[in-house]
Amino acid sequence: MLEGQKPLRQARYIFCLLIAFLFLGLSFSAAQAKLAPKKQSYKKYSFEVPRGLKTQVDFWKNVYAKYTTNQAVIHDMNDLGIVYEVVDLDPNNSYSKNERILKRIKAKYQSVLKRLGRKKGAGKLTSIEKRISRLVRGKYYTASRNIRSQIGQKDRFRGGLVRSGRYMSEIKRIFRQYGLPQELTVLPHVESSFQLNAYSSAGASGIWQFTRGTGRLFMNVGYEVDERSDPILATHGAAKLLAHNYKTLHSWPLAITAYNHGLNGMKRAKRLYGDNIVRIVQFFRKRSFGFASKNFYAEFLAALDVVENHKKYFPGLQFDKPQPFVSVEFQDYIHVNTAKKYFNMTRKEIAEFNPALRSPVLNGSKRIPPGFVFKAPSEKFSNLAYNYKRIPGTQKHGGQVRSKWYTIRRGDTLSGIAKRFRTSVSKLKRVNTIDRHNRIYKGQVLRLPNWGDKKAPVRLQPETRTAKLRTKDAIYKVRKYDNLSLIAQKFGTTPATLARANKISDPNTLHPGQSLKIPKSIVVAQAVKVVGLPAKTAAKSKKRLVIKKHEAPEPKKIIEPETVKAVANIPALRNKMNTNRPAFLPVSFAAGGGADKRIGIIEVDFDETLSHYAEWSRLSVKELRRINNLPGKKSIHLHQKIKVRLTNRRANYFVRKRQEFHRAVQEDFFNNYVVNKTLVRNVVKGETLWEICNEKYFIPFWLLSNYNPEKDMSSLTTGDSLVIPIISSSKSSDA
Repeated sequence: MLEGQKPLRQARYIFCLLIAFLFLGLSFSAAQAKLAPKKQSYKKYSFEVPRGLKTQVDFWKNVYAKYTTNQAVIHDMNDLGIVYEVVDLDPNNSYSKNERILKRIKAKYQSVLKRLGRKKGAGKLTSIEKRISRLVRGKYYTASRNIRSQIGQKDRFRGGLVRSGRYMSEIKRIFRQYGLPQELTVLPHVESSFQLNAYSSAGASGIWQFTRGTGRLFMNVGYEVDERSDPILATHGAAKLLAHNYKTLHSWPLAITAYNHGLNGMKRAKRLYGDNIVRIVQFFRKRSFGFASKNFYAEFLAALDVVENHKKYFPGLQFDKPQPFVSVEFQDYIHVNTAKKYFNMTRKEIAEFNPALRSPVLNGSKRIPPGFVFKAPSEKFSNLAYNYKRIPGTQKHGGQVRSKWYTIRRGDTLSGIAKRFRTSVSKLKRVNTIDRHNRIYKGQVLRLPNWGDKKAPVRLQPETRTAKLRTKDAIYKVRKYDNLSLIAQKFGTTPATLARANKISDPNTLHPGQSLKIPKSIVVAQAVKVVGLPAKTAAKSKKRLVIKKHEAPEPKKIIEPETVKAVANIPALRNKMNTNRPAFLPVSFAAGGGADKRIGIIEVDFDETLSHYAEWSRLSVKELRRINNLPGKKSIHLHQKIKVRLTNRRANYFVRKRQEFHRAVQEDFFNNYVVNKTLVRNVVKGETLWEICNEKYFIPFWLLSNYNPEKDMSSLTTGDSLVIPIISSSKSSDA
């Protein structure tokens, strides 16, 4: 009996095991079924046009594939289905002239809409009023405030498609590597039309349009190397950013919009409206969620359709072929001339194959740093590492060329500075991108080329001591790039004083060659300030005051206010150019750090973050927060005082890296934009600095601050007078 039960127990045991395995298998299949949609949505999302965005997508398709850059679409910014007119622009017109033409046309439609708003009923309407009333159908006053112009992009988009052939296969490979949808690779068409040198007034750079702040999270963004400009290196950063956005938001429409608007903004939008991109576009209200952010996903969908159907939109299009290259990672600091010699490349070829190298490296004032992956055309080399090994040890350096700075004072001239620091005017102009008119101004920071620490500067007597005096009004000839505010700064007065003295009602009417009267009181004050005579002596003198060119220099385009503030804080540094210190020190120091350490007191400037201070001081962000009693999520703000513990050696390094950061920002800006004119206006009620810079004039905060040095940009109040620089691109777009 017992022997008969044993097989039965074994059978039951096997049966239980089978049931258990079956249950585990079903559970595993169920778990896979739950996980599968997430994996599917990450890699194979269907980018169809959602209901509610078709009008916007159709509008941007026309912008990308129908209207050229010589056409402007006058439309309603909230309802892209309302197009008032398509304006043909003369390609020979200047940018400012086209702007004036479009301004007049927009004003015409504003007037029509306001008239319709005042009229009751549909009777006695003109033909244009009938057409507009059929388009808008009520809310005319609201529509009159929403008129916008959009320049067509057909020729630019076509050029971008051609250029994309050089990089697209590698970009798609990188996106496959990160497991991202291939459709996302069309984003550079929206951001930059695949222009490598694309640069926005907000400081976004490269085909992926990374700002400095975001770019630093994923790549090297410095004074010598800026990887945002390299389309392949920046693609890795873009892939990481998009993957992070999706991991946080779990929605591709939101993740793509966050690429433009920012992740935190879209997290707030999702909390209010969920994953519905249409509801977010229609109802999400935030000052920074403006026209560009609202339309970014629609632009992406439109660009995707144009790229996938390029044969229909651009028949016969021929893509550029990829550039085959070889590369080697540098282990030392190498001068560009050494690279030219041992790699048999021109400076232009080095720049073309290594777009991440900034101008200080390409012009020879800085060296190519170690760790940089240097690329060259493969048709020239079979093994680039062999050429690198051929470079003699004397041409391989263990450190970077140190930047030397000089802050311009009243009375300085380029020739005088060159003589003092044993260099040449041509070198000063080259490393500081000074134009042929030799425009320099007081407070400007010049980098001194190849000035060794052991070379003491030659002491020169200030040329302004030879100035003469007069007690009558002076005459000043307006020069190119002058404006009333800058002229007032030259003579130590206010724009309002000069305007009253010359009966000027509109500051924008100034023109080169115009004569301005400088009142006697200002002339005497200038004599006291420049020549150093007592006020009574200056007022009684009958001699003539000669305002020399170097005393009232024309303003150069690159302006660096940080240095002016720094020198004012520590005037003793003005005459210590023969020491190893930089010519400026934008930190003051307090006691309490010990013999070998000091506590630097830093005033936060535009675009600076704790991570910058951590990098420049070689401390951690955590340590900086501890020193300053800053909670983990609290950010810093403009003009805030921040403490940094520095050794004597680190203090100089901190100062140099901080100045290089601001120089890079401003050099990049003025390599791409020019200030055409300025206007003077008052801050209106409810207006913010963000709105002035990002919605009305599209200028960086620091530029506005430079033109208003007497204003505290962090505390503007209603009625404050501001000088607004009006900018335009200095480069023609690629077709």
